[in-house]
Amino acid sequence: MPSWNEVRDRLRTTYKLEDDEGELLSIVWTLADDRTQKVVIKHFKLHDRDMVEIKSAFAKGKSPDATVLLAKSAEMPLATIALAGDVYFVVYNAPLEHIDNDDFTFFMTSVATAADALEKEFGTGDTY
Repeated sequence: MPSWNEVRDRLRTTYKLEDDEGELLSIVWTLADDRTQKVVIKHFKLHDRDMVEIKSAFAKGKSPDATVLLAKSAEMPLATIALAGDVYFVVYNAPLEHIDNDDFTFFMTSVATAADALEKEFGTGDTY
């Protein structure tokens, strides 16, 4: 089980971080078709357990329709869709103790890929 410091150090040495604020990191993920997706990784505590949130934005404002996105969220195999303010995200939360280094890369890739697919589907360009 890696600690947050170990995860953060690995991300710092493996990737070029866009943001590095201790408990919050971000990476601009380059996908196979030269599109990019910003992935935010946040460490937090929940009931004295170390948790990690991996999220990536894909739309802003009133479009797409929230009802359509709720239906899309039910189809997603790993993450879910969330709304924070007026920005829609693909989000995955997990106890840090359940994620090893290979899993971490898998979850970041999965979140970025899902957010990019939704960005394409809803015609919001390559904004995030």
